Amino acid sequence: MAGPMPRKKMYRHLIEKLIANNYFDDWRASTEVCLRVNEGVPVRWTQLNPSAVHRILREYDLEERFVWNNAVKSMLREWKKI
Repeated sequence: MAGPMPRKKMYRHLIEKLIANNYFDDWRASTEVCLRVNEGVPVRWTQLNPSAVHRILREYDLEERFVWNNAVKSMLREWKKI
């Protein structure tokens, strides 16, 4: 196959690399995960967003928790290895 891998497969591949490199040993917010994954995504491509992080990470063996953030006045999702 010539060229880069499809965008969705690339997102999963980059997230799997983060899991393998023990990135999720501490609690990580979805926005933090987006920033790390988007470092490996070409600039011209659509960047990963927090809702997509949730859709991808729920398939892996990770613990999820919700935290209320008063500054933003919204619920934040955080992830950690079980």
